[in-house]
Amino acid sequence: MAKTVIGLMDTGQEAEAVVRDLTSTCGCSREDIGLAARREGSSSITHESASGEEMATGALTGAGTGAAVGGVLGLLAGTAALAIPGIGPIIAAGPIAATLAGAGIGAAAGGLIGALINAGVPEDEAQYYMEGVKRGGTLITLHARDDRTADCALRVMREHGAVDIRQRAQQWQREGWTGRSSEEGVIPVAKEELAVGKREVSKGDVHVRTRTEQRPAQETVNLREEHAKVERRPVDRPLAAGDDAFKERDIEVSETAEEPVVGKRARVTEEVRVGKQTSERQETVRENVRETKVDVQRGANSGYSGPERRRRQGSSSYKGAERRAAMGR
Repeated sequence: MAKTVIGLMDTGQEAEAVVRDLTSTCGCSREDIGLAARREGSSSITHESASGEEMATGALTGAGTGAAVGGVLGLLAGTAALAIPGIGPIIAAGPIAATLAGAGIGAAAGGLIGALINAGVPEDEAQYYMEGVKRGGTLITLHARDDRTADCALRVMREHGAVDIRQRAQQWQREGWTGRSSEEGVIPVAKEELAVGKREVSKGDVHVRTRTEQRPAQETVNLREEHAKVERRPVDRPLAAGDDAFKERDIEVSETAEEPVVGKRARVTEEVRVGKQTSERQETVRENVRETKVDVQRGANSGYSGPERRRRQGSSSYKGAERRAAMGR
């Protein structure tokens, strides 16, 4: 998802290092990097765009902007020299320059604060950033096209000393700054959008348990028995000479019988597999969202005859480089 990463650098050298690392380390396109810095020492400011070479090597470098900032401009696209209410002459490049110089947002209808709000910056922080530029800082913005690029840009800006803008604003306020710029009166026009997320809820549990039961079982087996058999048969024959009929005799015959021997053996007869399967369904979520409507009333002596200008909030989400505590990074 696209994000806007913003950092305020105290010096032009820091800004130059950030821009070079954004292009070389993070692989960012020049067209996605924006810059805004106060231009001092010149009164001949127009709303005409200038080329990067002119901004880097021409009058701007020699008019108090500093060699470092001038060098950065040569690395960026769409540079311009502008006059912004509440700041004065500034130099801008990239998306900031395009926003300020185009669509009538430049000198009188929004200025730098409006451009930052359009990029998704909260209004109070937009005030802080404009004050930082007014005090000589250099504002760097990046339109990051994915999370990886945004994280890389955030790391680069921190490494090169991006200002903690809220902490810096508190310092200015202790020094007497009122916390409000004289650039313009801003009425935020807000519009809620339905953002539907997902969360996982329990729909109950399925328990699979095993237990041991006993049941009667029977098997039939054939058993063999051996018994002694004594038969008496009548005979009538003369006693032979070798017959020792009157000798005592003892004959012993063993009787045997088979009996069942019970043993048990276990066999696996079935497997129960326990797991989960996933299915998807669609659900339509309906909710009411709010939107600010602006009604412009023309006074009796007003010369206003056109529709109000609207700034449309960009779809990319704001991700300030110096909001360390709020972001938990």
